[in-house]
Amino acid sequence: MSNPKVQGGQKSGLSKQPKPFKKDSASTFSEDEIRTRAYIIYESRGGAGNHADEDWSQAETELMELVGGK
Repeated sequence: MSNPKVQGGQKSGLSKQPKPFKKDSASTFSEDEIRTRAYIIYESRGGAGNHADEDWSQAETELMELVGGK
């Protein structure tokens, strides 16, 4: 008879705090700051198209360039 166990791939501590974005050089800025800049980029294109990922990446890049990162 086997004992029920938690599967090897499951870890209970991982789901406590989901990370909205990866922690790297962009962690200098809050998610709200990046979101605000991404929305400004979206508006500057006239709100055309669905380029949320591109706008987000561009916002991260622009904010990092403001503080001298690349």
